[in-house]
Amino acid sequence: MPVTHPGVPRALVASALVAPVSALVGLGLGVLLRHVAATMLTGVFTLLMLPTMFSESARWSADVNHAMVPAAWRRLVQSWEADPGSLGYAATVPGSWAVYALWPLTAVALAVIVVRRRDV
Repeated sequence: MPVTHPGVPRALVASALVAPVSALVGLGLGVLLRHVAATMLTGVFTLLMLPTMFSESARWSADVNHAMVPAAWRRLVQSWEADPGSLGYAATVPGSWAVYALWPLTAVALAVIVVRRRDV
């Protein structure tokens, strides 16, 4: 696709931001867990494996899936709209941007709160 195609700038920005968003989620997990191996396993499970456990066929499952970073990235790089006759529940672009904003904000806020209250 050419860069001038509709949706390509959104896909470029989403792809550029997926690494920093994932890194900030990992930072939050690292501060909360304080153990390298547990943080790595929890991060991989949360960012890679957990989203595959929820489908888009049931409403509750689709809502949980759409709240995950990889599902938000997939929706943001998708340049076509979902088929209205499909049986699944499609994510929205503004909802996907909200996921991109809320995961790192929550992780950093938890990290700041936990570090200030934890004894050193």
